[in-house]
Amino acid sequence: MSETKTTRDDGPYENVFLSLGNAKDRSTYTTHVTPRILDNVELDSLYEGDGFARRIIDLPAEEMVRAGFEIEGVDDGREAIAELEGISTSTSLCDALRWDALHGGAVIVMLANDGGTLDDPLNDDAVKAIEQLRVYDRWQISHYEKYEDSADMRFGKTKRYMIMPSNGVPYTVHETRCIVFSGMPVPARVRDRNDGWGASRLQQCYDQIVRYGMSHVWANALLERAQQAVHGIPNLSSVLHSKGGEELVRRRIDLVDMARSINNTVVIDAEESYDLKSTPFSGVPDILDRFGLALSATTGIPESLLFGRHQGGLNNTGRADLENWYAKIGQEQNTKLLPAIDRLVSLQLRAMGKYQEDYLIKFCPLFVPSEKDKSETDHRRAQTFQILSDIGALDASEIRAMLPDEGYAIDDTELMPEDGEEAPE
Repeated sequence: MSETKTTRDDGPYENVFLSLGNAKDRSTYTTHVTPRILDNVELDSLYEGDGFARRIIDLPAEEMVRAGFEIEGVDDGREAIAELEGISTSTSLCDALRWDALHGGAVIVMLANDGGTLDDPLNDDAVKAIEQLRVYDRWQISHYEKYEDSADMRFGKTKRYMIMPSNGVPYTVHETRCIVFSGMPVPARVRDRNDGWGASRLQQCYDQIVRYGMSHVWANALLERAQQAVHGIPNLSSVLHSKGGEELVRRRIDLVDMARSINNTVVIDAEESYDLKSTPFSGVPDILDRFGLALSATTGIPESLLFGRHQGGLNNTGRADLENWYAKIGQEQNTKLLPAIDRLVSLQLRAMGKYQEDYLIKFCPLFVPSEKDKSETDHRRAQTFQILSDIGALDASEIRAMLPDEGYAIDDTELMPEDGEEAPE
């Protein structure tokens, strides 16, 4: 009988005495198992009842729409934004981002007045107004019809959706009247199993949410048992074996506890003993912090934002974490939010008769520097100009010509005197 040899990928060494690298090595039996997929009922319950789960879902969505956006390159861009806000566009986009992150997908149905029905393709050039935006999560949507022409570039994609409102009659809508959010990224095979939808943001961090929540439960249980009373009664075993002894012992304990609760005084027999044992809490805060750090790592949200606390440590302001967070939000704005806003802005400009192809959508800055930050930036910029002037790289007139680009209001740089000339009166 031939012996089967196992090919190892963790190194060529083996230690029989320590059971490393052989059949008795317990680490060789550690394998990954397919996680349990959370359904819509569990996800709704988590969002409604768990504060950390709600914050994980709400915070990125609210941050993406918080600062707003601007339209550059067209006349009356602010008027177009005002018209969109008249139908609560920011609220609808935020809700769509929420349900997209919670359930792995969402759809915004645009009620655009173009003379057609919801079942017809949207005629962009005939749009007169966007009247309403309706938001649905993936569980309220089914792929009703797909493009079946193999020569069509849209072959295999959804042509019409079936919308099943919570209150109302189901209806079909053409895909050109929808803005689709497809959930968190997943492999193509997983997306096929999900009927074209992605994953929930809570799926990847569910285990850490449970561990962090239970850590607080157990910490609270430790607080309840912070002091344990030890009551010594002589000949306790004999008393318990006697008739009615158990009731006498219980009454005695209750009497002592009642006296301590009312008068904070314990009166016992000379042969009895009464002692309070305290439970040490050293290390418990560190364990809670480690669970919180794991949850922050799996969600990608800094601890200072996820838990609303300042980061400790010498000279640790948390600025680097915020910069990384805003960079992440900016990336999600460009990948998730920008296509949706571009579609809405395009239709709104057509409805206003001011559409042109070279407009630009620009998100407003997520981080607004304080007055202290501005003054420090101005000081560093002035030092840079001073150094360039001292080494002869720039003269005073060149520096003054650069000031408008740096945000300083200068009247007319062409009328400024050259070096050595006196300024006109």
